[in-house]
Amino acid sequence: FSLLSCNNPTSSGNKERVLTVTTLPQQFLVSSISGDKFRINVLIPEDANHETYEPTARQMIETGNSMAYFKVGHLDVEKSWLRKIGESNPGMKIFDTSEGIDLIRGESHEHGDHSHEGGIDPHTWLSVSAARIQAGNILKGLSSIDPENEAWYQANFDNFIIALDSLDREIKEILDASDTKSFMIYHPSLAYFARDYGLEQIAIEQEGKEPSPAYMKELIDMATAKKIKTIFISSQFNKQSAMTIAAQLNLSVEEFNPSSPDWRNNLLLIAKKLAGTDEQQP
Repeated sequence: FSLLSCNNPTSSGNKERVLTVTTLPQQFLVSSISGDKFRINVLIPEDANHETYEPTARQMIETGNSMAYFKVGHLDVEKSWLRKIGESNPGMKIFDTSEGIDLIRGESHEHGDHSHEGGIDPHTWLSVSAARIQAGNILKGLSSIDPENEAWYQANFDNFIIALDSLDREIKEILDASDTKSFMIYHPSLAYFARDYGLEQIAIEQEGKEPSPAYMKELIDMATAKKIKTIFISSQFNKQSAMTIAAQLNLSVEEFNPSSPDWRNNLLLIAKKLAGTDEQQP
């Protein structure tokens, strides 16, 4: 990955050009293709909850000054205000990086005489296979707004795909060496990662809410039956339910940040925590 931004520097005489993304992992993906051709503005800080964050007025203004917006695709914060920004700034192109991904939906729920279809899981960035597709969408977007540098973006894309293939192999080796098949998580952000590697993700959270007492009992029984060893939590969400289950069953609780800017090493860390091979740094 370190080779991706070391060539073909932008002329110092060029005026700064800005792109905007929603999350820090998205910044990593876009910058891997764009190199130093743009400054990338990020809306959601690393420690903020990507489900509920509200952009500041200053962020909205800077976003409106961007040449293009590369959205994750299905985050609620994007749905709630991105259309208004686009209408106010018709010159800004908006690209959906999740286009073409086999999206995961939540379970449908029956309510009397009607049903609600499950929502789309937006956490596409926590998946190597999805990142390949996102990178292709980013390449198309960059080439359309800056066609004179299309060859530069294509070369970066080619290098990035090679790096993704290497990362994918490394994660598979880590997981294949373990007997982990299922894991529990408070906020279900690893469905795409789990699908990539044949794992089962079991969510503690129910439709964005704390689990009921009945479901807590079901989760405890499930953890025992499936011999679950790991419960994942993230700093942006409530930890109490996960800690309760872990205490009752003496399970390992692993904290991770789905919005970490160190995208590559974050995926490796997730794999190592699942496999039980993560070595804590002093």
